[in-house]
Amino acid sequence: MLHLGAQGGWNVCRGVHGAHRGDLRAAGLDPARGGEAVIANLVGLALAAGVAVFMVAALLFPERF
Repeated sequence: MLHLGAQGGWNVCRGVHGAHRGDLRAAGLDPARGGEAVIANLVGLALAAGVAVFMVAALLFPERF
């Protein structure tokens, strides 16, 4: 829904956080997360690599699977 903004123009982003409008955020890690995203990405990478190795082995040696 369109709303008339404070400067007189139409504001289509009313109620949207500033970062979603293209504003810059402060650099650095989010202290509330504490690196959880990095650990989750590393675990996902390890699982994906394990599945890839398993699939290649199953294609090369189908009689063992």
